[in-house]
Amino acid sequence: MPLFSGPVDDPLAFNNNAPMQDALDATRQQLSNDGTPTVDNLAVIVVALTGFEGGLNHPWAAIRDQDECYSASLIKIAAMYTAFDLRASADQLAIDQGLTTWPTIEAALQATFDPDIATHTPSLINASTDLRDEDKDRRPDYSAVLQLGAPGGDFTVDFTPGQVSAFENMMVQQHDQGATTTIHGLGYPYLDGKIADDGFFDSTSSEGLWLAGDYAGIWPAARISCVNDVDTAQGTTARQLARLLTLLADDKLVGPLSSKGMKERMARAGKLFQSTTPPIWPAGGQFVATHGKVGIGSLKSGQTVLSEGILVSDTVRSRSFAVVYQNVIQDGLTRRQALVPVATLIEAALNAF
Repeated sequence: MPLFSGPVDDPLAFNNNAPMQDALDATRQQLSNDGTPTVDNLAVIVVALTGFEGGLNHPWAAIRDQDECYSASLIKIAAMYTAFDLRASADQLAIDQGLTTWPTIEAALQATFDPDIATHTPSLINASTDLRDEDKDRRPDYSAVLQLGAPGGDFTVDFTPGQVSAFENMMVQQHDQGATTTIHGLGYPYLDGKIADDGFFDSTSSEGLWLAGDYAGIWPAARISCVNDVDTAQGTTARQLARLLTLLADDKLVGPLSSKGMKERMARAGKLFQSTTPPIWPAGGQFVATHGKVGIGSLKSGQTVLSEGILVSDTVRSRSFAVVYQNVIQDGLTRRQALVPVATLIEAALNAF
């Protein structure tokens, strides 16, 4: 399994679903006409999963899904998935070369992966005037992220205890420390090179998943333009993140075992809809967010912006969906006031399918 293998499949390759899109557009227009806050600049996409697993024709509907937005901690998903991809590639390399000790595996990773990372480092990293030379030339700290797997385990190369704790901290507890640890273990050249090579970031338009800040300010950040702030080191379009979540739900992001590990953490993560008081989608209702990652951050204007990527179950019709929304400006509203219109829009698209 090579470290860089080109663009992954696009599960949203077909045109949007007309009934879902019509319902989404009509509901947004009605909310806007009523003066409902948060809806005019909202970016949202809803993707149907059930019955389309593994295919390129997932039905979807969206509003402003190509807007590049600052998305705060939502983008930690990218750090998690690229770390899992590094493990999978390292594991395959060790198996292919018959390596059984960590020193020989680490040497092989450095000899094989480091030159590929140099070749695939995005120009936005290499040419950044904000990054230092060492930031542009970093390679993964393999011994910080990976180790020899346990005998009889699923992987010859597996995560270190420190990296496992970092995943728990950043994905389940939703803190920054684990994200910083993970990003420092990977380095911007691999992290953003992998995202771009997989097709989740377009280097020509500078749109898509972009993570070139460490959530701590220890490393300088490389920023790109976005629509909801001056610029961002943690941004995405809703469409690209929805592609990633759809592949994850289909067990095609990295591989089935890795997808299971990522989804297990997201299943235990907090979700904005459930944590809002009172909850918008209470337990026992028709819609349940089963997996999620929240993004809550401050724009340079001082306003709070909310975003989220979730897998949603329709318990009445036994259907599952992937949903991404971002650029919800709280702006003096309670979290419930900001998110009720979002839930209304999402429910309109879900019920139209």
